[in-house]
Amino acid sequence: VQWLPRAYGVYRGVFRRLQFSRATPGRQFSTSSGKLDKDTWQGSLKYCENIVRRYDEDQYLCAMLGPEGSWPVLMMLRAFNIETATVKDVTSNQTTGAIRLQWWHDALDELYNKKLDDPGGILSQPVLAMLYVLLHRYHFPRELFQDVLDAREEDLDGHPNTMDDLLKYGETTQGRLFELALHSLPLRDTDYSYAVKACRHVGRFVALSTMIRATPFLAARNSTYIPNSLLKEVDLSHDDLFALCSNSVSSTPLKLCLRAMTAEALKELESARELRPKITKETALLLLSAIPPLSYLERLKASDYEIFDPSVINATGLEPLKMRLRLRWNSWRARF
Repeated sequence: VQWLPRAYGVYRGVFRRLQFSRATPGRQFSTSSGKLDKDTWQGSLKYCENIVRRYDEDQYLCAMLGPEGSWPVLMMLRAFNIETATVKDVTSNQTTGAIRLQWWHDALDELYNKKLDDPGGILSQPVLAMLYVLLHRYHFPRELFQDVLDAREEDLDGHPNTMDDLLKYGETTQGRLFELALHSLPLRDTDYSYAVKACRHVGRFVALSTMIRATPFLAARNSTYIPNSLLKEVDLSHDDLFALCSNSVSSTPLKLCLRAMTAEALKELESARELRPKITKETALLLLSAIPPLSYLERLKASDYEIFDPSVINATGLEPLKMRLRLRWNSWRARF
């Protein structure tokens, strides 16, 4: 099997070149305002591509298979997600995190109110520069961006209390990002109504899956997304949870928590799939983002919720190739 790693590398290169050619037409975008020249636009897009590819490669691959011309929008939204989601990780206290998120609030106010007295200020931030240009072509509701920022700010407070809190957080972060992406598609009112419902379900699914996957890493910083009510139900304290994670040791109570969260996530995905006959192919391609977290949850369930198993944390062997082939197959069928 010595040829497998090399064959996999060749496949990845071909996959990316083929799909990149499909995504490239969206790059031909004219900045009629004159505020940003072509080089600045291309540099901003390149920044977003790099940050998404580095921190969320699965979503980078999903965006390659997205609807025709959606590449710049998806890169901007995914980069916005990374920039705002990591505020909690890179700040030492809640006050500093709130200040950083307030900066994003103020920047959005300037963009939407067209009060760019100093274009070299906020437009030096590549994600905002891209949004500024894309707002001349698409109508992205401001309140959806604000919902994401508000949810990130609430997340600075501490641990979630209930499963409903987690679902709400997933809807107002990942769900809102999918809704924003919908505004780059030509949809009728009836299509849009069902598309929004599907986006919210998939948003909750992706968010819950991400929270489950992050459990070992967050616990190392004395944090977790496992709801307090669930921990209480299985008689597992935060201190015990953090001790388990620091030693990379699982336990029956922890597995029960992960099983409950996984079941809730899969329920959301099933609800979204039931809406597939009522949404367009383009919307279904946006929701391909559900495939990579589904692959992770399948590995987790197959290991009996051994969340510290290296083969669960990172797909090994042929698993990455299988996931990419699964993505391609589902994009061809417009299924998620």
